[in-house]
Amino acid sequence: MILLVNPRATTWHYRIPLSVLSIGASIEGKFPYEILDGNIDPSLHASVLQRIGRGDIRYLGITVMPGPQLREAILLSRRVRQSYPKITIIWGGYFPSLHAAVTLQSGYVDYVVRDQGDLSFQRLITALEQGGALDDIPGISSIGDGTPRDNRAQGIVDPNSLSPLPYHRVDVRRYVGRTYLGTRTVNYHSSVGCPFVCGFCAVAAEYKARWIGLPAQRVADDLRWFKTNFNVNAVEFHDNNFFTSERRTAEFSERMKGMGIRWWGEARPDTMLNYDDRTWASMRDAGLAMVFFGAESSSTEVLRLMEKGGTQTGDTVLALVEKMRRYDIIPELSFVLGAPTPTIDADVENDIRFIRKVKRLNPDAEIVLYVYSPVHFEDSDLYKAAVQYSFSYPKTLEDWLRPPWSQHDLRKDPSAPWISKSLRTRIRNFEKVLNSAFPTISDLKLTPGQRTVLKSLGRWRYRLGLYRGPMEIMTAQRLFRYRQPEVEGF
Repeated sequence: MILLVNPRATTWHYRIPLSVLSIGASIEGKFPYEILDGNIDPSLHASVLQRIGRGDIRYLGITVMPGPQLREAILLSRRVRQSYPKITIIWGGYFPSLHAAVTLQSGYVDYVVRDQGDLSFQRLITALEQGGALDDIPGISSIGDGTPRDNRAQGIVDPNSLSPLPYHRVDVRRYVGRTYLGTRTVNYHSSVGCPFVCGFCAVAAEYKARWIGLPAQRVADDLRWFKTNFNVNAVEFHDNNFFTSERRTAEFSERMKGMGIRWWGEARPDTMLNYDDRTWASMRDAGLAMVFFGAESSSTEVLRLMEKGGTQTGDTVLALVEKMRRYDIIPELSFVLGAPTPTIDADVENDIRFIRKVKRLNPDAEIVLYVYSPVHFEDSDLYKAAVQYSFSYPKTLEDWLRPPWSQHDLRKDPSAPWISKSLRTRIRNFEKVLNSAFPTISDLKLTPGQRTVLKSLGRWRYRLGLYRGPMEIMTAQRLFRYRQPEVEGF
């Protein structure tokens, strides 16, 4: 028996655990398995230990994203190893894919399934159960004689060749929730990878500019199934780049018209700016409400260092937000401040001025601020620049539990020796004022009165460019429990 676990990673509960369902799909009908999800089970550790205690669990598979989920995975794996040393513990997901050696050297993880692990996990279990050479299984990392070893990479797997997700393995009703998009929102994944190699992105490190999507009809049919069975009226696409193919997007939009579903996804600014006006109109009519874009920086030089590729510039972003205003689709723009450059302070100031320009052109634009935190992508110029500033990752999994590493991959206050304390404070204060002057529309818990208070506290500071020491704003945001979608979701 295999126990697949999704550790608690969020403060919202409605997201279907697509990662473990994907692994489940690969072994459905081949090996018995169960799923436990920490996002809906507040006593996950006790539940896992209780389930293993029945005596029939041989393998524990855990999906691990950086950030809060990593902490949960470490603590849970350590407890299982101490209590049930014969259980084979297997990690998959972004974190172990990028840090396989450190993961295996912990002493409580036996195997790592790297990158897209659907087929690799199935082959690993087959070999362990029936016998066979593990060295021949792509995408697997293991440890022997104290030395971690990586098998060759799996390579991207066409999602069209994989089995449908076994939604019957979870109670989908518990994941349908209220968001800005709709009163009954679910999440969905329609493609794998991304055709770009941005230097700060874990997806680029794993998929190396490869992307494959499900056909538009399959996606629309699946959403119609959610609509029929669970009365869903909104969906978040968790694709790394949903809008890669205009042809697929246009067909999908035509198929979604009249379904009564609002939707959100991620895209490249230069990709969507080149969309035909007919596609924009079709997306609007099909319920597209908001698109997340990686604007990242106003500096052409920083964008080059980030290896954004394509034709993206600051002018691209400005043209895009103007266009989206005409179609009443909200742009959600992320900026990664604090790249390791000799002109870092000037770069941040330029980005702040640029963000203000964006808000003038389209006041409805949502702004998401991150501070650059290196991703283990050794071929990236951006990562190489960070290393030149003496950046290095923790040497043990235990060190990832300690500040500042426990927050590193939330990209708010990472371990970045090239960012001065004063610049960190400058970024943080600007973010507080910006979020007060323009409270996110995705925070449904804010009352109209609370929004008015925040705006009155923030607008005068924002108008005058006075960001230093916004204690009154920080107090109000704590009292109102202001939520940031980049950390807590919609």
